[in-house]
Amino acid sequence: MNCVIYSCENFGEIKKLSVNEYQDPFVSSQFCIVKKYETLYRDALPRFEKHGNTPYALPAKEKTMRIYKGIDREPLEYTPDDFHEYSPENALQFFGSISKQDAELLFIRVAGSEDKIPDGLTLLGYDAAWVFGHGICDGFSAICDCMFLCRWHGCDNEGTEFLSDFQELNYNGLFNSAEETDKYLIHYLSQDWVEQGEYCIYEIYGQL
Repeated sequence: MNCVIYSCENFGEIKKLSVNEYQDPFVSSQFCIVKKYETLYRDALPRFEKHGNTPYALPAKEKTMRIYKGIDREPLEYTPDDFHEYSPENALQFFGSISKQDAELLFIRVAGSEDKIPDGLTLLGYDAAWVFGHGICDGFSAICDCMFLCRWHGCDNEGTEFLSDFQELNYNGLFNSAEETDKYLIHYLSQDWVEQGEYCIYEIYGQL
């Protein structure tokens, strides 16, 4: 398993760690339940309505919403602590039982992992997010927070630093390859205002 953890404790200082070098529990793949992006966008829009124009895909009153299908959609609210232990059948059964209209089921796998992908799912793209897991992090994504919903550190004031990266995102608001995601994550972590921490590149699977 050639998974990589990107550790950034100081601005611009990035260490690539193997799973064996990582100290905390590490889950290379699991199902998680997130909120639909439309719900998060609607809730966030009032914060941005005073801005006539916003960079990237940040909300604005006169702007068409662009979808983000990654992990940073409040995954801890609906995802059980032990969801990584669920079989595909049990995960689907649990998802059906919660009856949440704003919920969506994803399967995430760290790039480089050889874990089996459950049947019936499609690769939506690649996200750059904190190492995911209850008690470890909440699914913070360097893509979402910088270019879709600025809830923590946001983006550069000019809205130009990541324009070429933004233009490479696919219809789901994700990158099409681990290589593109690696390039973006290194670029993001080189800034002096971003969220430090331990990141992975995640393959995001769902139903179209």
